[in-house]
Amino acid sequence: MVHLCCIKKTKMEHIKLIDGEFDPLEAKEILLNMISNKIQFHSIRDFSSDIRTGTPDKNSRKRLSELREAREQIIAFLEKAKKEGWSVNIQSSVNISCIKGEQV
Repeated sequence: MVHLCCIKKTKMEHIKLIDGEFDPLEAKEILLNMISNKIQFHSIRDFSSDIRTGTPDKNSRKRLSELREAREQIIAFLEKAKKEGWSVNIQSSVNISCIKGEQV
């Protein structure tokens, strides 16, 4: 498999994921689906570590806590937006870079 950064000879890619205005219900669906996927990823990673090694994945446990807190903040913000009749502007991107070293 050839990596994107190896093809373009760059060290970082900037990719726009979300860019637009949404009503609060659409924004909630988009953002909570993203958070739910991340929570599922870290839950499985933690479970797998516990099964394989008998120890939890500390990084995943930390991220799970952070993601659950972020989910509550998003819900509160979007409930207020809905109550006030606001639209929600979401700008989200990801920066991906290639690094040499051990595979995680």
